[in-house]
Amino acid sequence: MPSKIVNPGTRPGTRYSTLARHLTEEIEGGRYKVGEHIPTEAELQQRFDVSRHTVREALRDLKTRGMILARAGVGTVVRARATAGTSFMQGVGTLEEVIQFGEATRMKVLAHEPVIADSSLAERVAAKPGQELHHLSILRFRPREAVPSGRVDIYLRPEHADVVGVVETSHMPVLRLVERLHGVRIAEVVQKIVAATLGAADARVLKSRPGRPALHVTRQYFDSQDRLVMATVGLYPSDRFSHNTRFRIQPSEQEPA
Repeated sequence: MPSKIVNPGTRPGTRYSTLARHLTEEIEGGRYKVGEHIPTEAELQQRFDVSRHTVREALRDLKTRGMILARAGVGTVVRARATAGTSFMQGVGTLEEVIQFGEATRMKVLAHEPVIADSSLAERVAAKPGQELHHLSILRFRPREAVPSGRVDIYLRPEHADVVGVVETSHMPVLRLVERLHGVRIAEVVQKIVAATLGAADARVLKSRPGRPALHVTRQYFDSQDRLVMATVGLYPSDRFSHNTRFRIQPSEQEPA
């Protein structure tokens, strides 16, 4: 018997919002793990006895919030699992605004090596468990400054690992190198910034003090087919990094000029 999505009111979007909330709870609860497929649209229609439109709008909501992605020829898989207390907001901005900080810094490579994503890393960078990646650890420096502004772990697709050899000399962000050398075009960037404190090891590398406040910045870059191109996990002492965003408000047609 199909599960029923009970419509508690007549407000538009209630049914797909209820379905989106139900699927979110199942992902949070571990029924569908990061990297795993969720049921097809037809299966969700039958299971919840809803229209195709309702299913598509619910999936669109989850995709907007960065929880799922549709991979060409593969299906829809879980990108990230929401956790208690997490809220989502659809951001506004351009790719240029997202990476402008990288263009204003120089980089020092600390280490690089191939890695296989375990379940923890896969969840953090939106990879598939078992996926091969190339890990690059760098320090960022502002021009003419000897103290690093942050440490960044970069995860590349193996076929893009050749950019490592020119990271320090190109004076270009790693993403720009991947685009230029491999013809990749980024269609979507998912960014998450959370508060953190510096541990002893990170404080030593960043020439700071343990326990100082910091910002933990995760970015995932996807191409037009929702394939992960690159992910970065950065740690920045809060007195050396700030993230500024400008929003331009467009008046609605109903508002007086």
